[in-house]
Amino acid sequence: MSAHYLLSAEAGFSAAHTLPGVPMCERMHGHNWRTRVTVRVEQDALDRSGMGVDFRTLERIAGEAVGDFEHRYLNELEPFREGPPTAERLARVVCGRVEELLARAAPAAQVVELELWEMPQYRVVYRPR
Repeated sequence: MSAHYLLSAEAGFSAAHTLPGVPMCERMHGHNWRTRVTVRVEQDALDRSGMGVDFRTLERIAGEAVGDFEHRYLNELEPFREGPPTAERLARVVCGRVEELLARAAPAAQVVELELWEMPQYRVVYRPR
C-alpha cells in the first residue's frame, strides 16, 4: 500500500423518518444525525502547500451533502422513494453526494468511509470500495 493520508470532517442534521415493519420505528420519530466523511489522498497528490484537501472544503462538502435533510421527513424525499431511509440507505446516499462534490472540488481525494450516527450509540459505516 502506498503512503497516503486520511482526512475527515463532520456534519450534522436533525430529521425525522419512519421504518415500516420495524417495531417502534414504524411511528414517526426524529434523530440528531451526525456524519463523518473520511477521504484518502495519496502522498504524491498533495498540492503546493502540502495539503490533500483543505479541512474547510471537506467540511463544506459534508454539510452540503446533508443540507437538504435538515428538519425534513426523510421518507418524503426523492432518494428514499424506492425504500425507507434506513441508516444504511442514508449513509450510501450521503456518500454518493460527497463523491460527486469531491470530484469537482478536490479530485485527488477519494471517499474511503462514510460514518453515520443515528444516535450516539448507533452508527453505520459505509465503505464505497
